[in-house]
Amino acid sequence: MITDQEPVNADQIVWGKRDERLRQAQKAAWFGAFRSQRTEFAYEITEIEGQLPETLLNSTWFHNGPSGFERGDQRVNHFLDGDGYLCRIACRDDGRVFFDSRFVQTAEFVQEEQADRFLFRSTFGTRKSQANLLELYLKNPANVNAVAWGDRLFAMYEAGLPYRVDPYTMDTLGPEDCQGKLVSQPLPDSRWQTLQRFAQGQWATTAHPHGDPVRDRIVLWHWAAGLKALTIDVVEYDRQWQACTRSQFQMPGTMVNPHDFALTHTYYVFVENRLTFNPLPFILGRQSPADCLQLQTDQPTRIHLVPRPDGPRAGQPVQTVETTPWFSIHQACAYDQPDGSVVVYSSGWPEAGLERGFLSSWQGYAPDFDAIAPTYLWQTTIHPQKNTVTHQVVLDNYCIEYPCAHPQYETQAVRYLYMTYSNCVGVSSPPIGYLKVDLHTQTTQIWMEDGLSFTDEPVFVPAGEEEDDGWLVGMVYDHPQERSSLVVLSTKDLAAGPVCRLWLNHRLVPGLHGSWVPNYYGPR
Repeated sequence: MITDQEPVNADQIVWGKRDERLRQAQKAAWFGAFRSQRTEFAYEITEIEGQLPETLLNSTWFHNGPSGFERGDQRVNHFLDGDGYLCRIACRDDGRVFFDSRFVQTAEFVQEEQADRFLFRSTFGTRKSQANLLELYLKNPANVNAVAWGDRLFAMYEAGLPYRVDPYTMDTLGPEDCQGKLVSQPLPDSRWQTLQRFAQGQWATTAHPHGDPVRDRIVLWHWAAGLKALTIDVVEYDRQWQACTRSQFQMPGTMVNPHDFALTHTYYVFVENRLTFNPLPFILGRQSPADCLQLQTDQPTRIHLVPRPDGPRAGQPVQTVETTPWFSIHQACAYDQPDGSVVVYSSGWPEAGLERGFLSSWQGYAPDFDAIAPTYLWQTTIHPQKNTVTHQVVLDNYCIEYPCAHPQYETQAVRYLYMTYSNCVGVSSPPIGYLKVDLHTQTTQIWMEDGLSFTDEPVFVPAGEEEDDGWLVGMVYDHPQERSSLVVLSTKDLAAGPVCRLWLNHRLVPGLHGSWVPNYYGPR
């Protein structure tokens, strides 16, 4: 362990494996970040460095991620099984800023909180404290995303129903079904009732909806696994949460839902990572669903182009094309080109990294970057008329994650992308900064600190009509100080560092996804 008398040099950590002492210091700091934060906060942020941009006044930032990892003396098997912890930073029009956080009060959370032990099996390996044989119901921790749209806020988990939360009070209102109705009693009463639900087809909702700024809609999808195919139901909603379009299609031969999707004016774009699922160890209570997944490294990755119901190819069949094997994680954006081709920008693992294993390498306190493949930024161009695909890394060797674009440029051609930054030497490591790439010139801007501060997903806040006119907002955990802060970076000059920094009075566990809205939901 590095002491205070031995300062850590960020460049040495980022650029090389030569100094094992520094690499171990970063690993220890990263694993140290994944300790439960069980306190729920409500206070005014008073330690503010710099000037809060006017664009952020009268607005709110939401964020979600796992934070509660223990019950009694048992810890979750995988950090993604942790209870969802929803954070809100609300900036009032007079410049005062307020922080609030709450655990999402799912039905499972309430029961386990009262019992102080695990009562449900989880997707990534956490077991009940008692018998798991034929126990097929899986806990919904509502811990992946915080999505605000219209007058609603949702805590989302891609293997369950979204939980609606009051954006003003942060009170959990309950799970919402695929018809947009709150469900009063979501938990099965018995194993038999769980089996009945499976037989009838159990639906879940994606944790990764996307916005269409041209039509002013949010697009999300529900999915259900069958014995021979995965069924996906895509719904587009207006600001009042009225369904504008609905379409359904199937992915034959798969039982595993895509993690994310992309959206163009013409298509929904779904990347199917080739996985097999052996249900027997799960049914017998010996393994989690994630442990039962196996990557098919010898099979091509499939991309499904699903025509939008009110797009130019409405009514046409779904077209499926194949690429070399890789693993798609998050889609930054996609758009149609004049020649009919489709461009998609994604983060993902290369074919060479698939042999390292799948989610098993993430077990424990935190993602183990000694075992995980580096995550690259990819450009995938699909040519529907030729039924061909070109697929390549955009930035050679840059390890990145959570790519995003200006939200008003979704479905349109983009020049700039923003993402977390780990290194540019082709190895896997924790995120320690933010990166902007100019896709036209292939130039980059990077902001990072000391190598022991870790960055969450960036959120783009528009400040003008230009594509790079805005603010990049993200939470940073500072390990040496044991504190977290929200940084605000200019998207025109990322490398200049934060124009404003909001220091919290405590630390937060590195989170997953969130959103920003130009509405104030904080205290009056």
